[in-house]
Amino acid sequence: MVRVYIEQNGAPLHLPMSLVFWPNFKFEISPKRLFLRGIMEAYQKPFVEIAESPESADFFAIPFEYFFVEKYAPAYLSSIYDAARRAGKKVLLFDYTDFVDRTPRLPPHAIFFRVSVYRHHQTPQEIVMPYFVEDLGKTISLHQNKPECATVGFCGLSRYGSRVQALKAWVKRRGFRSLLALRGDAAPSVHAGGIVWRRCSLRAIRQSSAIETNIIERSSYSLHRDSVSGDPQRVRAEYLLNMQSASLPLCVRGDANASQRFYEALSAGRVPLLLDTDCVLPLEGVAPYEKCVIRVPHNETPQLPERAARWHVAQSPVSFIEAEREAKALFQDFLRLDRYFEIVFDREQSPYKRILYER
Repeated sequence: MVRVYIEQNGAPLHLPMSLVFWPNFKFEISPKRLFLRGIMEAYQKPFVEIAESPESADFFAIPFEYFFVEKYAPAYLSSIYDAARRAGKKVLLFDYTDFVDRTPRLPPHAIFFRVSVYRHHQTPQEIVMPYFVEDLGKTISLHQNKPECATVGFCGLSRYGSRVQALKAWVKRRGFRSLLALRGDAAPSVHAGGIVWRRCSLRAIRQSSAIETNIIERSSYSLHRDSVSGDPQRVRAEYLLNMQSASLPLCVRGDANASQRFYEALSAGRVPLLLDTDCVLPLEGVAPYEKCVIRVPHNETPQLPERAARWHVAQSPVSFIEAEREAKALFQDFLRLDRYFEIVFDREQSPYKRILYER
């Protein structure tokens, strides 16, 4: 297991800690983050070992959410960078927030793990990690037989709460897109928020007669106590039933350029219909996504139903069930966070061996 040194002197203990370190410290998780404590209970064994000194560590690490440290504790951040440089070590940084449009300011010896990034912005120092999600394979079974028709399912936030909210979002989006254009961004359109892409995707799917649909649209985020509308247990049960009934769950980005539903679908043994908004998946080039993910580029959004129907028709009864098995295995073998970090920190086989271990 990789060993990391955490400097306690001056540590900003008031800032949110990275979930990556929950198995080490078992810190309190706010009950407002619905169902998250139960998800984390599945990870009792630490992903990293805490070293007692810099000399005995493989890396320095900052166990707090990076963008909060950058904003509220820059002196601590700078001191860790300096100490690691003097010790000849690299610094591991982690961020689980939705701040995909923020660019980290990284020295050459820093490595940044984040849950989402735009491919056209990603630097060699940024590594994408999976979300912590419930393993739905424990409650949702694989299909016994191939369904006659593809059923595309969706359940989630895809509506604005009011016309005023929609107008504010439109103004903000137009302003931000203009700013990106002035900066010469290579793909400004993909920076549109998740609701925009979800609405476009659902519009395309509803217009098709080649597939069946099971769509539940919501105007609130359902994984936080302050935003969920209705009883959280009932809302969650509705979500799980939607996942179970779908043969192809639609997975579209949220505020971050990633989809928690994507990982949940794989864990349940479902083949995700993923709208690719210039996203980067964890362990690309290593994990066999091509076996069990229908990945549709954002500029082909109207073709979502056609791609879903075409994939379904191409499957035999045997290959359909095999694709679901591949999906479940992909989650277990590559995207569970314990397995993910085993692969990432493997000194001999890691796909990030060069940036992690070479000086």
